[in-house]
Amino acid sequence: MINVAKDARLTDELERQLMMQAIEEQYRFKPVEALKKLFTKLFAAADRVQTPTGRVVESAS
Repeated sequence: MINVAKDARLTDELERQLMMQAIEEQYRFKPVEALKKLFTKLFAAADRVQTPTGRVVESAS
């Protein structure tokens, strides 16, 4: 985030550009974050795998 002095004023055009950049950034696909979420879900599911005896297997960590 950009820190601007309280007495600074933005032109309408600059304000529009900053708003458009913020909106575009919000909807931009982020592959690294998507992969991180995928692996988190996969490892969480693997931790819940049950053994043939019906007991839940827990990781060592």
